[in-house]
Amino acid sequence: MRRVVVVVLVIVAAVFATAAAATTTTTAGTSTDEQLARTGVLQPTDFPAGWQHTPRGPTSDKELDAQAAKIPSCKPFRTFSATNRRQPRAQSENFDQGQSNVTNTVSVFPSTDRAVAALATFRDARIPGCLERLFTAVFRKQLEKKPSTAKQLKSVTTTLGREEGIRLGDDAVVYQGTLDVGLKNGTKQTIGLGLVAVRVGPALAGYSYTSDKDISASLQPAIVASVTRLQRATTAT
Repeated sequence: MRRVVVVVLVIVAAVFATAAAATTTTTAGTSTDEQLARTGVLQPTDFPAGWQHTPRGPTSDKELDAQAAKIPSCKPFRTFSATNRRQPRAQSENFDQGQSNVTNTVSVFPSTDRAVAALATFRDARIPGCLERLFTAVFRKQLEKKPSTAKQLKSVTTTLGREEGIRLGDDAVVYQGTLDVGLKNGTKQTIGLGLVAVRVGPALAGYSYTSDKDISASLQPAIVASVTRLQRATTAT
């Protein structure tokens, strides 16, 4: 069921990204802001051998926004998402290995205080419940559009929680969980998903990943490498 992972990726990536080409800023900013944002995007060298990288195609967040507007607990998520889109930003390519995918987006705020406020919004206690309902609703809708799965779909369940004690950059918020898809023929697939937001000074780096296996041995060093570049660039400016 490769299609499952693809759809999950589009939904999860939309939390941090808007419709844009790979590694490009979406709003006007100083050249320093733009350079800083690009410094924090994931690079092929951040991953071990076996990971492939491809251009990040256009994604639309309109459906995600429309669904989020129907969920009261998603108010902080909507604020966080809208605030990030207004900043100079850059996006990585897609990084894939089998059915695992990782992407990231970096936004640069006018000040550290503004970045701190944005991350505080993403830490809101309502976010996990919002994302569970949001991913479940949007993902179910996507599958119901597909003739190959519409009649067979039995259940879609998202379970997501905040991970405590994660230390990255100046501050970090991490949500991890699973999305379970059940079909009427008894088939079930579980996809792991995660969202990581790391603040480094005025920059906010968002990482999205989906996988059907444990990819921590590849993912963690990649995120650390990305954050380290961002820290060095921030110090230099």
